[in-house]
Amino acid sequence: MKRICLFIPFLLLVFLINPVAADETGWTEKKLGKVILKAGKAARHKKWSRAIKYGEQVLLGCKILGQHSNIRYINQLSHLNQYYDKANRLKEVPSRVKEAYNLSGKHLGPAHDTTIVSRQLYYKLLLTGREYHQASLLVLESISILGESEEDKFQLHGYLKSLYSLYGLTGQLEQEENTLLHFIQLHKQLVGNDDNDITGVIVILAKNYCRQKKLDKFNHLINFHGLKYSCK
Repeated sequence: MKRICLFIPFLLLVFLINPVAADETGWTEKKLGKVILKAGKAARHKKWSRAIKYGEQVLLGCKILGQHSNIRYINQLSHLNQYYDKANRLKEVPSRVKEAYNLSGKHLGPAHDTTIVSRQLYYKLLLTGREYHQASLLVLESISILGESEEDKFQLHGYLKSLYSLYGLTGQLEQEENTLLHFIQLHKQLVGNDDNDITGVIVILAKNYCRQKKLDKFNHLINFHGLKYSCK
């Protein structure tokens, strides 16, 4: 009886020192599945705070069950980041956003839907932090997975517009020039030769030539398009 009396307090001491262990043993595949459904339901009803609460529980459950890098974890991490974005709280989870981008690219590939969403959120976060060089690399990655369809060409049109803007912000003048020329060529292919649609872009190209001291190209451009702009 003495041995039993000594052993019971020892068990109680272990429980008090490490209470998390008792909670962790409650996670099962069945429980995880139920919480995933709750998070999804909250998101469908645009109850983002509740979706975030359940989404955080899902990540905890995945980690406890040893699923911190499998496809389900990556998808749930991406979903949770989207909940934060919808709640205008994306800046609270920068490491998670980057983790989702890295894991999805590594395990799912750059063209997977989850990777595309994760890349978009990471891009948004980079712009907020004014990390324009890193953001330009994500745009290049998005361009690299495009095909030759009409839809892809219109997507490329948008990506090129973002890209030349980023190059301008980072002072990468040669890259900006090449991207502007590509954009103008593609714009005419998709929309037509009406310069009125892209006058602003042509002015940006003129300023680029001026900054690079490419005066011959500058003069030809402004004369051809009848622009009243001088390079000083």
